[in-house]
Amino acid sequence: MWSRLWVLAVVLAVPIPLALAQDGANEEGAPAATALTTTTATNEPASPPSPAGTSATSAPQDVDVEGDEEHPAPPPAPIPKGPVPVRQPVVVKDGMIRIPGGRFTMGSNDRKAPPNERPARVVVVPPFWIDKTEVTVGAYRACVERGACPRPVRSSASCTYDMGDPMLPVSCVPWTSAQAYCIAVNKRLPREVEWEMAARGTSPIKYPWGGTAPVGCGLAVTLLSDKSQKSCGKNRPARVGTHPHGVSPFGVHDMSGNVEEWVADWYGETVSDMSPRSGAAHVLRGGGWLSRPSESKTTSRNWGSAREAGPNVGFRCARDD
Repeated sequence: MWSRLWVLAVVLAVPIPLALAQDGANEEGAPAATALTTTTATNEPASPPSPAGTSATSAPQDVDVEGDEEHPAPPPAPIPKGPVPVRQPVVVKDGMIRIPGGRFTMGSNDRKAPPNERPARVVVVPPFWIDKTEVTVGAYRACVERGACPRPVRSSASCTYDMGDPMLPVSCVPWTSAQAYCIAVNKRLPREVEWEMAARGTSPIKYPWGGTAPVGCGLAVTLLSDKSQKSCGKNRPARVGTHPHGVSPFGVHDMSGNVEEWVADWYGETVSDMSPRSGAAHVLRGGGWLSRPSESKTTSRNWGSAREAGPNVGFRCARDD
């Protein structure tokens, strides 16, 4: 009897082999989560027809939003299914990320994709820099106070400029004001092709984090689903940079949801009609907190007229390498 008890004690004292523990983690999908949360290496030194979905000027009027009065931390990001982008070491300087440029596939060949995203085509982009986050209320206010930017018109109670939070993305800014801000800080609005490369990298992924739409609010601030009128925001987008699980392969934040972003280009009906020399509207990319997830993909294209300045609309800047 004592010999049997001694053997049992020895068995209970032996730890589970590391290899077995790792195999169990693989079965639960841990590597996928690790791939998503890998920290980016840094080195600090006449009007066109509306595309499918909600247009820039037609945000839902009866949106039921969720959230607290303050800005709670986003819920844990779900483990995504499908392709996961490969994170790349990048250079970060003065709040901007250097995109190395190169060859990538722009647009989509998915037959279910809106016509203005098709057809896919291979493009070559020179290196450039892009803001790590959307332009904030605080940054835009500084431009207004020194007389270089016009004050945003409060067209909605959901416009962020007067909400008292400098870390919210500035919204309700028309294209001309976005362009004025970027010029005032020695930058420019990104070209549409640059924006898409920064959002998806060289992988043909539908969302900055991979191939599947967001579930819940851990990856992006959009409507909860294509059939929902509930938003992940509370009458507003989230503070910039607060959804790190949803960053692009280059580590650029909020390329899906939060606010739609102006780019430099006039709007064309297809991806093959890129950068027309004139037009009736400019391109908006990425979707916002009042957009459906399907309108917030890396290939999603919307448009806004020169007067568009709704609460779903913001921007970020770029500059040449």
